[in-house]
Amino acid sequence: MKQIFEGIAVEAEMAIQSAAYVFDDNSREIERLETQARAIAPEAAWLLDSIGVQPGWKAADIGCGPIGILDLLAQRVGASGAVVGIERDKRFFDIERSVIAPHGLHNVRMVLGDALTVELEPASFDLVHERLLLINVPVANQKAIVDRMLALLKPGGTIALQDYDRISYACYPEHPSWTALSNAYREAFEANGGTISTGRSLPRLLRDAGVQNISTKVHAAITERGDIRRMDALAMLEALHTKILTLGRFSPREFAAHKQALVEHLSDPDTLIVERLLVQAWGTKP
Repeated sequence: MKQIFEGIAVEAEMAIQSAAYVFDDNSREIERLETQARAIAPEAAWLLDSIGVQPGWKAADIGCGPIGILDLLAQRVGASGAVVGIERDKRFFDIERSVIAPHGLHNVRMVLGDALTVELEPASFDLVHERLLLINVPVANQKAIVDRMLALLKPGGTIALQDYDRISYACYPEHPSWTALSNAYREAFEANGGTISTGRSLPRLLRDAGVQNISTKVHAAITERGDIRRMDALAMLEALHTKILTLGRFSPREFAAHKQALVEHLSDPDTLIVERLLVQAWGTKP
């Protein structure tokens, strides 16, 4: 079934979902994802420029969420190129309707469907990309998604992955609420299917799938006061609020007290936050 939203072709498809979304279903999750996309847009731009995306390319952004890197891809492939955004969550898919048209991204087409089952022409894309999709699914699904991305690529086309690795995530001075909530977050995230250390596994995922000419880049950062990522730890805790409480580690009152203590600690300009590593890996299809 095909529909037209504000001049943008949209294909709605019934699909079997690869895995349930890790984070809670609430309106603030959309805001968190949009803020996150803005924060790491420079790293995405660096990746696309390193790959050498050309005008006329056909590119796909798998699991693009409310925006993904659709705007960055659209700018680079130009009017002679095409960008396809694939998103299975109807909430995020609908946000695209209010984002794409006002930004003049007329070379972008949205497809509603699951990465593993959505029907797109195989071997038809010059670039297939995902960002922060693999980290939210179990390892078995990660391998299946990479295989699916490769199936969409032309021979010689580029597959590109971007995912976090929390190995570096820390604050200094240390704070008991940071430690308690970080441990609770990790437990809830992984209990619900996420894979917290995905970043470090990206080159191996590509290598095991037969990808050639693999390159890897790791971006590290320290967030200063005023950086939009400064309070991201709190936003992620809110996104997993229900799942954390379900584990029984804290009562609602204890959880709220820890969050308030962490707000005060992170608001102190003398508190140093070392960000999660953003790992990028890319290569070509034989």
